[in-house]
Amino acid sequence: MIMNGWVFIDKPNGITSFQAVNRIKKALGVKKIGHSGTLDPFATGVLAIAIGEATKSIELFNKSKTYEFYVSFGKLKDTDDITGKTIKTSKNIPTKKDIGSCINNFLFNYEQVPPNYSAVKVDGVRAYKLARKKKEFSLKAKKVQISNMNFFETDKSNEFRFVADCSTGTYIRSIARDLGVMLDTYAYVKELRRTKIGQITEKDIILLDKFLELVHIGDHFEAIYSIRNVLDDIPAVLMDSELSRSFQNGLGFNYFDNTLSINELFFEDKNRLLGIGSVEQGRVKPKKVFNL
Repeated sequence: MIMNGWVFIDKPNGITSFQAVNRIKKALGVKKIGHSGTLDPFATGVLAIAIGEATKSIELFNKSKTYEFYVSFGKLKDTDDITGKTIKTSKNIPTKKDIGSCINNFLFNYEQVPPNYSAVKVDGVRAYKLARKKKEFSLKAKKVQISNMNFFETDKSNEFRFVADCSTGTYIRSIARDLGVMLDTYAYVKELRRTKIGQITEKDIILLDKFLELVHIGDHFEAIYSIRNVLDDIPAVLMDSELSRSFQNGLGFNYFDNTLSINELFFEDKNRLLGIGSVEQGRVKPKKVFNL
């Protein structure tokens, strides 16, 4: 059976997002598969994986994300997380009041420099590869949006738990590092879990091993979400059979009032989803055509 849709995995600690995707690819025996939003190997939580024709909709799954993470103060790690080597230490441990005084610096338009151990490219080479070889390089700051960030005390005086709602592309490790700098100390991420992508929460995810077990016995289909259900916030246009054929052949056509322009729309006939397109001054332009 040809499979097209999304599955939301609870990625375990200790493997890369690519490794998780590859295990599912091998189990399903599919050629087209990909994911939206990479998680660091030490991170756990919601990993969105697109299968088959759903890979054509990955660029639309550009959703805000929620993370729960623990920040440990007093040590600087070369990776800005628990997996790295300690390169500096500080006896300066901030209080709850200290942290509260600088939280607003992260909200809304916050500029952050990605960690050196990241997948950002420098002259075509991944930054983490340069960092491993002890090469000198610099990364450019970029604006991200953090709409909300709360923090809580733990039973350890140098550790605090945070919950943050972030735009896509936000590095949690950079938040911890920058928090340390603002408080005249060092900090790194000890634990990291993604709890939400858009409307997908922890109640919608399945353990990786559990999903692979269901695949093995052929009982995994209920864990697959349709493209339309996952991207139900994007409006859809119903077309007749003649226009449907034009769309499927990648041909543009006039359909709306010439004052209308919309960047992303789904197009469908009475039986199936046809693809993704845009409207520019009333003219439909197919972007991605699904073979469903």
